[in-house]
Amino acid sequence: MRGGDLLPGERVLLTARQHRVVLVRPFALTPVAVLVVVVALLLMPLRGELRLFFALAALLIGVLILNLYYWRWRAHEYVVTDQRVILNEGVLARFSRSIAIDRIQDLTVYQGLWGRTWGFGDVELESADARAGSGCTWCRIRSRCAT
Repeated sequence: MRGGDLLPGERVLLTARQHRVVLVRPFALTPVAVLVVVVALLLMPLRGELRLFFALAALLIGVLILNLYYWRWRAHEYVVTDQRVILNEGVLARFSRSIAIDRIQDLTVYQGLWGRTWGFGDVELESADARAGSGCTWCRIRSRCAT
């Protein structure tokens, strides 16, 4: 978080992002999908150059998809300050949402068995605002501090 985004006198207490476990599914399924496409291309009656071109295109698309997931994960940032909780997200266009600390009415933390084992869980904040609450799915949870 840039210092210019803070209010006068505001201090950053914690900066976090989603746990790396959110990348497991796309990083497991995308290579499998690319492998299926490449095997299907090998079974199709195509000329060698055309088959190679499509296989390389499938590999390139797979790498691009993995990069999109990774940069989307990197662009999600949760910041807790002494005055508010801020969600920053976006790769090309930035979006920021904040909830003042005194407006938070409820904080719900859920950790399943895997979450307790690997240190992640769901954190949901409900504010006094008329809009729905803000939540962090699969956030890293350190000791007693929910991020």
